[in-house]
Amino acid sequence: MMNVTAYKRSLYCIGFSTILITAGCQAQEATEEIEAPITVEGKTTVSYWHNRTGSGLEALEQVVDDFNRSQDEIFVQAIYSASSEGDDQRLLTAIAGGNPPDLAHFDRFKVAQYASENSLESLTPFIERDQFEMEKYYDYASLETMYEDEYYAIPLTTDSRLLFYNKDRFEEVGLDPDNPPASISELEDAIERLTVFESGNIKQMGMVPWTAQGWFYTWGWAFGGEFYDEETGELTLTDPKNVEALEWLVSFAEKYDAATITSFDTAQGSNEMDPFNLELYSMKIDGPFAISNIKQYNPDLNFGVTPIPTPTGDQFSTWSGGTSLIMPKGAKNKDEAWEFMKYFGSEEGQRTNSEIDNQMSVIDTVNEDLYRDDPIMSEFIDILPQSNARPPIANGQFLWNQLDKMVEYAIHGRGEPEELLEKVHKRVNERQ
Repeated sequence: MMNVTAYKRSLYCIGFSTILITAGCQAQEATEEIEAPITVEGKTTVSYWHNRTGSGLEALEQVVDDFNRSQDEIFVQAIYSASSEGDDQRLLTAIAGGNPPDLAHFDRFKVAQYASENSLESLTPFIERDQFEMEKYYDYASLETMYEDEYYAIPLTTDSRLLFYNKDRFEEVGLDPDNPPASISELEDAIERLTVFESGNIKQMGMVPWTAQGWFYTWGWAFGGEFYDEETGELTLTDPKNVEALEWLVSFAEKYDAATITSFDTAQGSNEMDPFNLELYSMKIDGPFAISNIKQYNPDLNFGVTPIPTPTGDQFSTWSGGTSLIMPKGAKNKDEAWEFMKYFGSEEGQRTNSEIDNQMSVIDTVNEDLYRDDPIMSEFIDILPQSNARPPIANGQFLWNQLDKMVEYAIHGRGEPEELLEKVHKRVNERQ
């Protein structure tokens, strides 16, 4: 399934034990390109690895500069750390070699995995000592920084997912662009009316629900399913609502023929070749990060966003990812690093970062101030209180990959939905 599948399969998953084996032969290669530490007289230098570029780099550097100007005893040095071996491998190699940075910019989704491998310093002692309020962040964002009741990261940015729809195409087929689909049945009707076949081939598609950000998490939560029990720490993949969501995807694949859809979909791509930007798809599930691509590649596209439809047409939800700030295991300057973590996680630090990089914050008041007057972005922040985080388990990436493969199997008739979910549940539990 073209760009989406390629992207999914490129997601990185590697065990710490593997890095321990390879650390010796790769340590020099993984560290030789790192910028040398800067010494500032009278100050402790905190090394901060990141892979930011463009506006993200500009925002990060401004936050660092603001913090450094406020300090008499601490200097934070932002160091670009991306390498041909990959950011994760470089960081794990440094940890295994006993020479990690004091801080690192990190995908929040991977925090539990790193924590389970003893690769991160727990932040709970600092949080309790300073009575730092993790409650100021969205609940799901705080949850994603935890592993076994300990905090291991400070959340920085977030996102959410909504249904994008082409208003002009809606009008062409008699749909009201001011009343987009709210229920699954309304979505099915819209897809049917927006889909055009010519000589048995697809010319235009109303929507393909498993492309873009239409992951199984997206639809499982939309159908009211749950993936994880916070109280017991157990996965709940076989929730009846998850089964229902997968059955719906299968019914879509059967109606429009998965092979035909795949053939049409494979001819597309990302960015300028995104089928929604090309107006070959009239709807898709995506996040706020898709807006810049629309503005760049089809600035005249008349589109709107709305909550992801549910079976009942209400009780809307979404899910969110985002970045965080971690303290790698063995960091030399923990107290000083923690001071910067507190600053970047504060409303002031969050506002600076969000304003420059146009990122949604994990603090609701920052988002309200920055995006309330934007009719598109306001929809993305309105749904955040109903957002979910992926299960904070050690094998989160393995679970992601298994769910992705499961959907592929299901839509191509290679197993029954409930049976496939049970198999994923068993595989992931066996690795716990």
